[in-house]
Amino acid sequence: MLNSQKIAIVYDRVNTSFGGAEKVLLALHQLYPQADLFTSVYHSRKAQWAEVFTVKTSFLQKIPCAKRWHRLFAVFMPLAFESLDLREYQIIISVSSAEAKGVITRSDQLHFSYLLTPPRYLYHYQENYLQKSNLLRWPIIKPLAKKALNYLKKWDHLAIHRPDLIVPISQSVARRIHKYYHLDNQPVIYPPVDVKTFQSLMAKNPVKNKEQPSYYLVVSRLVPYKNIDLAIKACIKLDRQLIIVGDGPDYKQLKKLSQQLLLEKNKKTANFKQIIFQKRVSNAQLSQLYAHAQALLMPGIDDFGIVALEANLHALPVIIHQHSGASELLVDGEHALHLNYPEIMREEQSEQYVAELCQKMQILEATDFDLEILTKNAIKYDTSHFLRRFNRQLETAYRKKFDEQQ
Repeated sequence: MLNSQKIAIVYDRVNTSFGGAEKVLLALHQLYPQADLFTSVYHSRKAQWAEVFTVKTSFLQKIPCAKRWHRLFAVFMPLAFESLDLREYQIIISVSSAEAKGVITRSDQLHFSYLLTPPRYLYHYQENYLQKSNLLRWPIIKPLAKKALNYLKKWDHLAIHRPDLIVPISQSVARRIHKYYHLDNQPVIYPPVDVKTFQSLMAKNPVKNKEQPSYYLVVSRLVPYKNIDLAIKACIKLDRQLIIVGDGPDYKQLKKLSQQLLLEKNKKTANFKQIIFQKRVSNAQLSQLYAHAQALLMPGIDDFGIVALEANLHALPVIIHQHSGASELLVDGEHALHLNYPEIMREEQSEQYVAELCQKMQILEATDFDLEILTKNAIKYDTSHFLRRFNRQLETAYRKKFDEQQ
């Protein structure tokens, strides 16, 4: 039924390398290959994953540097999305953790919002953003930034009422929707795991005579709320090797931190290969990294965290924050170990968080996980399962809205 409709997918910005949200978008492209992708800005070199889409951008695309430094143009994002021309589409699917949900639609269109989270920088993570950004700490800039954030927050409270229905990515996000917007939502649809691709890669490169793993693994965007610094500090403290796969604005800062800590610990014989950064890897390389690691570390609070299930698929346990969305699908002590520090984390308590992460790593090393159970857990959330649920919920919403109008 929906394949005969003209569909637009709207995403906040298409200017980053591959991550969890991008995996959702590519899964939706499988389901609705005719859909166009609308966004505020598009950086084709950095977001090569988007080549399968017809990408349509806002007026911000024409402003020099906007596609690379979109955070500097945050105050213009509401207008950017309100100005998108979606008149010719019957169905609009917004995939958003920021402003994409605020597009303007008519009563004869269906707006289905797959909500990744209420904007972190406006709610539960605002203080951390203000503290961790060197620019926003400047005496002149900080009050202006707070005024801009207040404006964006007011707009966000208006924008959340524009979709016809809101589907959260996890129960954790559903609780935030209730907390910050005082709204109920549709049943959660957990995001997809590309089981088929990884199983094919594992079949081509099976693990034979797996030796005792020698490293921990982080697979993440390098942004502040992921708390990658805790993983670095814990691995250096315990003399464990860590491989960090990913890129982002914190890349240089995290690399500098790791080198400083290694020098402080042992100036003469500092082993800089103890913490290895790999900006980009292929799926085949990532599969091999999963297959030979001790565990995946996820010390931040992820809205979901697809990589946790990718790790389980490779029979790899995870150390994950208890408030991350994926922790809802990973039983503590069976598929993962849950970190128990609070959802609102304090800078002054970072050493306490590092100590807990170290403790969980030591417990994990002494635990025998059932590898078959780990793999079976991930298979339940295959892309095909996600697509069936998503399409069924969208069709139900479409029939309900337009049957009621007739």
